Amino acid sequence: MLSKIILLFLVIFIRCDTVLDIGCKCSEIQNETDCKRIQCKYENGKCKDREQEMYCKLASTIEKCPVLGCALYENICQTFAGCTAYLGKTFDACNNISDLCTSDGERCVPLSTCDTYLTKISCYIDNANQYCYFDESDAAKPQCKTVTTCKNLPMTLKTNQECRSNLSTCTVNETNQGCVDSGKNCSDQKTKSQCVTNLDQSMECQWNETTSSCYDYICTNGNGKTVDDCQKYKNNCVLAEKQEGILSTCKDIDECINYKFQETCKIGIQGNCLWLVTQIDGKDVGKCVDYNCSQASDDYTNDQLCYKFLASCTIDDDNLGCKIREAECSSYLQVTQCVSTINGQQCYWNKSKQVCVNYDCDNAQVDTYTAENCNKFLSICTANIGQTQCIKKQCTEALTSQLCTKLGSCIWQDNKCVSYTCANAPTSLTTDDACNKYLDKCYTTGAGCSTSGTCTDMKTELACTIDQLKQKCIWLSSACKVKTCSDLVYISHSECNNELDTCTSDGTKCITQAAKCSDYKLSLSCVVAQDGPCLWIDSQCFLFLDCSSLPGTTHEFCNLANNKCTTDGTKCVPITSCAKTLQTGCYVGTDGDCVRNLDKNNNTVCEKFTKCTQMNFTTHFQCFREKKTCTVNADKKTCMDLSNQCSTYTIQDNCQITTDNKYCQWDTTTLKCRDQKCTDIIKTTHGDCQLANNKCTTDTSKCIDIQKCDGYTVSDLCKYGSDGICIYDTVNSKCRLKICSDITDVKQCTTLANCLADTSNCVSKSTCASYKTENSCGFDGTDGVCTWSNNACSVMTKCEDANTFEKGCKKKSDICKWTPKPSNGGSSSCKPYTCQSKNSGSTCLPLVAFSENEYQVCAEIQLTCQSASISDLTEDTCFINSAKSHYWDKTTNKCLACNGTTVNNTTVIENNYSWILGTIYLFIAFLQY
Repeated sequence: MLSKIILLFLVIFIRCDTVLDIGCKCSEIQNETDCKRIQCKYENGKCKDREQEMYCKLASTIEKCPVLGCALYENICQTFAGCTAYLGKTFDACNNISDLCTSDGERCVPLSTCDTYLTKISCYIDNANQYCYFDESDAAKPQCKTVTTCKNLPMTLKTNQECRSNLSTCTVNETNQGCVDSGKNCSDQKTKSQCVTNLDQSMECQWNETTSSCYDYICTNGNGKTVDDCQKYKNNCVLAEKQEGILSTCKDIDECINYKFQETCKIGIQGNCLWLVTQIDGKDVGKCVDYNCSQASDDYTNDQLCYKFLASCTIDDDNLGCKIREAECSSYLQVTQCVSTINGQQCYWNKSKQVCVNYDCDNAQVDTYTAENCNKFLSICTANIGQTQCIKKQCTEALTSQLCTKLGSCIWQDNKCVSYTCANAPTSLTTDDACNKYLDKCYTTGAGCSTSGTCTDMKTELACTIDQLKQKCIWLSSACKVKTCSDLVYISHSECNNELDTCTSDGTKCITQAAKCSDYKLSLSCVVAQDGPCLWIDSQCFLFLDCSSLPGTTHEFCNLANNKCTTDGTKCVPITSCAKTLQTGCYVGTDGDCVRNLDKNNNTVCEKFTKCTQMNFTTHFQCFREKKTCTVNADKKTCMDLSNQCSTYTIQDNCQITTDNKYCQWDTTTLKCRDQKCTDIIKTTHGDCQLANNKCTTDTSKCIDIQKCDGYTVSDLCKYGSDGICIYDTVNSKCRLKICSDITDVKQCTTLANCLADTSNCVSKSTCASYKTENSCGFDGTDGVCTWSNNACSVMTKCEDANTFEKGCKKKSDICKWTPKPSNGGSSSCKPYTCQSKNSGSTCLPLVAFSENEYQVCAEIQLTCQSASISDLTEDTCFINSAKSHYWDKTTNKCLACNGTTVNNTTVIENNYSWILGTIYLFIAFLQY
């Protein structure tokens, strides 16, 4: 199926220009499926023309700009050329364009180290996100430096955290705009916003709203009437005491034994405390102790009493008092202790071995290991197959809900006992929350639960969206699977990428993004690769992070990629002002066209071009090299504009060329400049004369005016004419244009346009009737496809004309069917296809007529492909079976022509129709697969 879809769209892609030329326009289509078939874009219920997609334009639609490779300039997300290509007078202005940029006060410049910034405006942040400040203490030599003190951090920092994250010794200033040195102690912090920690952040601080002061957030600074009050103040605080009674202040939490009063005996370092009362000299004396098993008195003489004292306790080894329960049954030494472990495992005393063991099937004590005896020992037990041991019953063996519940890992469901697993969850559970409540770490399948929650676990299309591994899912062939690029059939990057962000399109289907931009061979794939944003330039795909990422060296290449790029002579670079451009790359600046010039010290510099006279050159070559509209001035000190007439030039050096590219000649006799004649050029070859002036050729001694071939009267000049290659006709003693029949070597036929290599000679492409051999008749004629019959060549007008000429019939193989001569006798034939003979299987395609400017509608009627009319077509077949000339109108529920008219079973279409056959076959195969 997938291979058919790929092939289908490949044909569409190859033929798309022709299809769009002669088929329906995007705006005429109402059906989403038909819209995408002709590479249009379906959006908001309408079919629209598709534009070439650019990475940065797509980034702006999802509000990511600026992002790597893109700049947000003049509210447009565009390819990022490099900081210097943009104007911006502040840090914010440039940093909003790209976070790689700051400003020098005039334009944007790349972030660098603080010490490289030359202006106060650019001195804000370095390329490691460390703040800079402009030190103006030396007025004669101000410098940009890295911030090392609090006061030099920017005023934009407004919280203690922001200040300390840059310098740990800083806090926010009193106006909450900028930073200052932190106070050493909490009491030294002056404002509530500073009152967070002390200088070395070893002490947490608290603000007193009543006194407007900052204090150490410690227990001794807290107040309360109860332990709970102090706990609310800070969770490691308790109520303070003195010898005579309880204080109204707090203190650090202490050992239980150190608390003197029952009111403070609540919580200690080890946990809860217990106020224990004992008799001393006949009086009740209380003391605070850790609330643990060892505090139970000797009155606690069994496991049950100890459990009531504290659930984690059992009877002590001497059966007086309590101790903490053991982690294992086997650790108990007394039968009175052998009840349960601290983890809730039930224990029982093995009389024969006099040891405490787990109360489970494995430790059952029975006379014989039968199912009945095992079950009597514990209702969840039965005997193993060999009756050598008691084992836990399977869930399915429990016939009552009570027993099912006792088995622990089972659940009573639909009047039967099943394993309590994710897979056995009710199908009514359709969300992750519901599954997780049913059993921890269960995930929905859309109709029940699973343990992994992967795409392949999903049982319903509704649930088949994204799994617990954050993988996107897709529903295909009634099953859910992890979505991959190859599962998606879209013809644009954005459609593929919206489905899966690792995908792009090859124009027919979605593919995984290439490792490198250079791997893409189609422009519509050239949007983004794994190495970054891509740009399509001159039929190649390049990585484009900025101008310098391009491999070009010329201004033409760099500027073609981005009009904010130029060259420095060796590589592509972002443009800057002409004055700041290297003279090796002096082509264009942010302030306009640039030219190289000589300064007063005769050094070559780059500057903005305003007029030819600004350039200080002394020859035409120098002036014209820098600007093709300039020549040297008469004073030979500066340049001037080219003139529109040769006669206005007054010196030989500027007597070169006019504004309309007319060549000039210096007349040594009159010492004046005039229009150049071919005879002025002393060259001896046609090539050299053409190079000097394309209106000239040669007579082997000098250049002469080029003429049509029949204009030459001398055989020696009969070589090159303005109308082509010439040949001298010795019979008629005249020069004429060389024709195909003049070529005697058939291998040289292609040296002349429109010549065809017959068996032994060259013939001109002409009408079919002019071809005299069967071999030449195999060529197409200027009047159509040719056929050979009765030793004559003629133009084919119908399939039957080529009943005996296989080559001609097969040239119309989309329309005509060739049947070779049977081996048992008879004749070969070339016959037109019918709807039924052309189509097989589940396809039913329109038939193109021999003239290729009309087609016959075919449709499946009573399971047979037969001739039909437009009215027989449905919404699914209207567009394809009408050769893309009709669309389905949802208002009238009719198949209408894209020009608004309906037709009968035969429809006239434009010429050049050969595109339709392969495309339509594949489309219908796709629709009915």
